[in-house]
Amino acid sequence: MKKLVIVMIALILGFGVNAQQKKAITVKINTPTVQCEKCKKTIEDYLSYEEGITKVVVDFKQKRTTVTYFTDRTNMENIKTAIANSGYDAEDVKAEIDAYNKLPKCCKKPIK
Repeated sequence: MKKLVIVMIALILGFGVNAQQKKAITVKINTPTVQCEKCKKTIEDYLSYEEGITKVVVDFKQKRTTVTYFTDRTNMENIKTAIANSGYDAEDVKAEIDAYNKLPKCCKKPIK
């Protein structure tokens, strides 16, 4: 009987902890200024240090960044801001100018 009570308590606590954790979601963010493999590596490396982000895939041909993250640790606006802080536009958030100026020449927007 004592073992049954201990098992029941453990199960209840286990469900309680599990219910508090939010699931990871995946979003696609348009990154129109991404142009090459260096751009891809820069964004993926920069976002790897952000809390709550579990996976980043940059498709420079489609100009899209796919990010998987935990909603209880970060949000879409923080991710867009992090991309902008790395020197690239992220949908409606423009690149941070100092970071953009430090990008290699091949990663800057072509002048029209």
